[in-house]
Amino acid sequence: MGTQALIDELQATIQRQLARCEELRHVPIALLRQRPDPKRWSVLEVIEHMNLSGRVYFRGLQKVFADQRSGLRYAAEFQPGRWGDLFTKGLQPGSNGKISWKMRTMGMFEPRTAHTKGLASLDEFETMLRGSMELLDQARSRGLDGAKVTSTLGPILRFKVGDAFRFPLAHQERHMLQIERTLAAVSAEVGSDLN
Repeated sequence: MGTQALIDELQATIQRQLARCEELRHVPIALLRQRPDPKRWSVLEVIEHMNLSGRVYFRGLQKVFADQRSGLRYAAEFQPGRWGDLFTKGLQPGSNGKISWKMRTMGMFEPRTAHTKGLASLDEFETMLRGSMELLDQARSRGLDGAKVTSTLGPILRFKVGDAFRFPLAHQERHMLQIERTLAAVSAEVGSDLN
């Protein structure tokens, strides 16, 4: 895939996620905190989960772009890594919104403090998205190849820089769908309580 086209696609995904975050600011905080079921996450918990997992990649990417000797290089075509491509495609929702690859959340990515953090979770998520957008602007000239970023599984799995952008955004896309389902469920519950 062309490097510039991939960067355009990643930035468009970030723009959609930022627009959705802005819409969430107009939803009553009580709905954002409400779980649709005791065993399912609230909207704020979903966002905090994205912060916990996405932060690993964001910090890794910040290090790569800050280090002039990181090995980062530009190529007109980005060739995804085997594992980065497999994991990204596995997490990416289909065009119909269907999620084919179910994944169990590791304990360290459980959103335990989201309720008390409130909208600070949303603020943090937006800051990470804007920072990723800036790094992608740098990637337009510096590239997406050469350097590696340690995954959430630790040093046993390291992604190419391009995959370190692609993977968390695919992960976030599936959770954006979860946010929609959660809001629909809690809104319906509140609506039925009013009847």
